[in-house]
Amino acid sequence: MPRTETQNLELREQRREEILNAALKVFSRRGMVATKISEIAKEANLSHGLVYHYFKSKEEIFTLLVQHAAESSVQIIEKAHLQSGTPLGKIKWMTEQILHSLSEGQQILLFLIMIQASTSDAIPEEVKQLLTSQEFKSPISCLMPLIIEGQQCNEIIQENPLKLAVSYYAFIQGFAINKLQWAQCPMPEAELIIKIFK
Repeated sequence: MPRTETQNLELREQRREEILNAALKVFSRRGMVATKISEIAKEANLSHGLVYHYFKSKEEIFTLLVQHAAESSVQIIEKAHLQSGTPLGKIKWMTEQILHSLSEGQQILLFLIMIQASTSDAIPEEVKQLLTSQEFKSPISCLMPLIIEGQQCNEIIQENPLKLAVSYYAFIQGFAINKLQWAQCPMPEAELIIKIFK
């Protein structure tokens, strides 16, 4: 019996997800420039041609992964804003979620993709435009309102909010890189990281 239109759409979405997951692993190991579509296809157990059926190029795949990484970083901050409690309590909750996610393979690879996107000259033009567009929400800019709110109620030190947000994410990125290089790397308690706000 032939598949329905709904089944075809579901299968297409499933295949795209498989390719994106495979690409995330390959880009993380080899970087954007050194990665070939054939390596992504091999990682996904698909034919080279089938990958091109779903995506135009490795640049398109990389751009989608950067978008996904950026969105997931911002979503956790938006969820933190919705938590009950004080601004610092919300940041602590968010930090706990992030540290927990660093133990899960895919989330930690998304951190690495964002680091590549932010530091490499050889990224697709679409990624450069995304990261510099006025619509782009960076995790740093999304965290700053919580920091400012905490400063207004004297819960967070009166330091430049941008510097505090940058310092916070430097810690997080550092732990992500350490975890990638050393799987048994001990993760700190959230309290240790949020001490920078006190």
